[in-house]
Amino acid sequence: MNELTATTHSVHALVLTGFGINCEEELAAAYRLAGGAATIVHFNQVLSGETSIHDYDVLNFPGGFSFGDDLGSGVVMANKVRFRKLPSGRTLLEELRAFIEAGGYVVGICNGFQMLVKMGLLPDFAGQQEREVTLTHNASGRYEDRWVRLAVNPNNRSPFLKGLTSLEVPVRHGEGRLVIRDEQIRSRILAEGLNCLTYCDATGCETELYPHNPNGAELNCAGLTDTTGHVFGLMPHPEAFLSLYNHPDWARRKRLDPTVSEEGDGLKLFRNIVEHISQSRRPHPPAPSPVGRGSQTPAEDKGTLDATAERTPPYGGGAGGGVERPHTLHDDVFTTSAKRWEVVKAVARDMRHDPTQAEDALWQALRGQKVGGVKFRRQHAIDSFIVDFFCAEKQLVVEVDGAVHAQPEQAAYDTSRTDELARKGYRVIRFTNDEVLHGLPAVLRRIEDELHATPRTVNPNA
Repeated sequence: MNELTATTHSVHALVLTGFGINCEEELAAAYRLAGGAATIVHFNQVLSGETSIHDYDVLNFPGGFSFGDDLGSGVVMANKVRFRKLPSGRTLLEELRAFIEAGGYVVGICNGFQMLVKMGLLPDFAGQQEREVTLTHNASGRYEDRWVRLAVNPNNRSPFLKGLTSLEVPVRHGEGRLVIRDEQIRSRILAEGLNCLTYCDATGCETELYPHNPNGAELNCAGLTDTTGHVFGLMPHPEAFLSLYNHPDWARRKRLDPTVSEEGDGLKLFRNIVEHISQSRRPHPPAPSPVGRGSQTPAEDKGTLDATAERTPPYGGGAGGGVERPHTLHDDVFTTSAKRWEVVKAVARDMRHDPTQAEDALWQALRGQKVGGVKFRRQHAIDSFIVDFFCAEKQLVVEVDGAVHAQPEQAAYDTSRTDELARKGYRVIRFTNDEVLHGLPAVLRRIEDELHATPRTVNPNA
């Protein structure tokens, strides 16, 4: 299977260009390489109503020199957004507010970051799109074009940065110094973790020293989010480091470590957002049976391995690629009932035929008894759940989690689901997509270790 099959065209990015914007092609390429779709349109097509931002998942303000920065970086474009009326009678800023409230994402890079700040969308504590911070001339008094290292705030709210701790990317700007309006705004930015990216030195320590902090930004800030995490702005250019070969030091790094990833650090941000949006759209597996969370009533939860299930195997299968028939330790015992299978089978089939990139990578490594000499099944029904991978012989469940699993409600669901499976005697281990995609050997070692552990006794009626 092509590695981008799971997400191709399921996430649509709108990339604006025109009036001096000049990084639109690289930004569109980032989404396409990450498995999404990208459409580049001139800013006027949005202002005229020809293109609606509401038809897209992510709205992108790329870098460049809009209107030559003659009145200050991003100022003219920001004013167009704030005051220019669309055919609907609303301003584009009003449309942006509705877009964000509906769950859309907005990102601005370099000149795009300057636009978002001057529109009042970052950090926007008051919710009135007032300018609470600005970006002004670099403290160095010169245009900065260099590579920098960034530390990722572990408390950040942006799905673009999920699972990342540091990045190396280039900066190319003359006005990148963040200035904060007052101490109250400064304190809130710190308290709420909105300074999502900070300049750091070669050891990874945040620094205010030039040239590691190339512009003298307050809080050493290279990037901000709003309080929802749906608006993200940064001065450095992740779209300029999509491949190892974009880096000026790639040849030496390749010689020192021939196994070094050929993906650039910047591509990770776009993979994250494409995965996050894709995962958010996929139906969650049916919830566990505790009252208020499950798709089954307590009465339906009784008799999981009832006679009906054994007489009438509720699973499609065979060479045609249907959902595999789940088993426990023996081929004549199913791990869910016929009635419950009727609820979950469509979801299981869809998930099996449309895996995420990480799920597919792990399946290719597990299938054919390649790990531990045991058979794994994928998108397998246990009671009222669908688990990603299941080894019946060892009663082991392996789950692969996308970015959505970090959200509080989903995390609580995962915990209750794991507890429910444990009560029934199954062991559950979890990995993030990033662990699978970038550390598969370690993931397989962990799975093999679990396979050697003593399995619990399955209690299907627990």
